[in-house]
Amino acid sequence: MSIVTAIFQALFQALCIILPISENAHSSVFHDFSSRFGGGSSALTGIIHIAVAVGITAAMYKLFLRMFNEFFFTVKDVIHKEAKANSQKPARQFMYNSLISLVPLLLWLIPCGSKGFLFDVLRSTQYNKTLLDEGIFMAITGGLLFAAVKMLTIKTNNKELTQLPAVVVGIAAFLCAPLSGLSFVGVAFSILLIFGVKTKQALNYTLYLSVPLLLVCGIIELCTAVSVMTVVQAIIGVVIAIVASFVLVRVLKYLVKNNLLKFFAWYDVSFGAVVLVVGIFELIFR
Repeated sequence: MSIVTAIFQALFQALCIILPISENAHSSVFHDFSSRFGGGSSALTGIIHIAVAVGITAAMYKLFLRMFNEFFFTVKDVIHKEAKANSQKPARQFMYNSLISLVPLLLWLIPCGSKGFLFDVLRSTQYNKTLLDEGIFMAITGGLLFAAVKMLTIKTNNKELTQLPAVVVGIAAFLCAPLSGLSFVGVAFSILLIFGVKTKQALNYTLYLSVPLLLVCGIIELCTAVSVMTVVQAIIGVVIAIVASFVLVRVLKYLVKNNLLKFFAWYDVSFGAVVLVVGIFELIFR
C-alpha cells in the first residue's frame, strides 16, 4: 500500500503543480473529507516537491544553463566592477527580474509569536476545518486564467518582461505557495500575460521561478514533517515525479500554444464554486 501511495502522490502533485490547478486546494478537500485537520506536513510530500523541481529543470535545462552562466558572469562583472543594473542583455534582464521576484519570499520569515513564522500562518488555510477559502482562491485562479485566455486570443502579448510585473509575480509567489486554493503556475502566468509579456517568455519565467519555490517548500516540509517515509516510497516517488514533471512541462507548452487553458479556467471556477458552497455549510455547522 505504501508503494501505491507514493505512485499516486507523485502523479497527483506533479499534475496539480505544473498544470494551472491548485495542489493545495485538492489536498485540502481530501483531508477535509477525511477529517484530517493537522497542520503537519508529510516527508513524502516534501521530497516529491523537490523531485518536481528537478523534473522541471530537466525539461528546461537549456534555460537553466543559460541562467547559471549569466549568474556566473554577473558575479565576475561585480568583482571587476563592470556590472550594470540596466544591462540590455535579455538573459541578464531575465535573471535580474527572477531575483526581484524571489525577494518577497523573505517575508515568510517574519516571526508571528507562538504561531511560528508568517509562512506557517498563511499555510494554516490548508487545515482550518472549512473549505471556504479554498473555493474563493480557486475561483480567483480561474478568473485570472480567463483573463489570460482573452489576452492570448487578441494576441497583444509582445512586451519584454520588466520590473513591475516581476514584483507582482513575486507577491503572487509569496501568497500562492502557502495559501490553499491558488495555483502559482496559473496565477503567475496569467499576471504576466495581463501585463502583455510575450507568451513564451511568460511561460518560461513562470516555470523557472517555480523551481526555487518548490525547493524551498520541499525543504520546509522535510524539516517540519510529522510523518516519515520508507526508502522505497522515496525512490519511487522521486522517480515518478521527475518523469511526470518532465512530460507535463511539454504538455503545458502544448496547451498554451493551442490556447487550451480555457478548459482549466472553467474547471477552476466550477470546482471552486462547489468547494465554496461546501465551505459555507461547514462554516455554519462546524
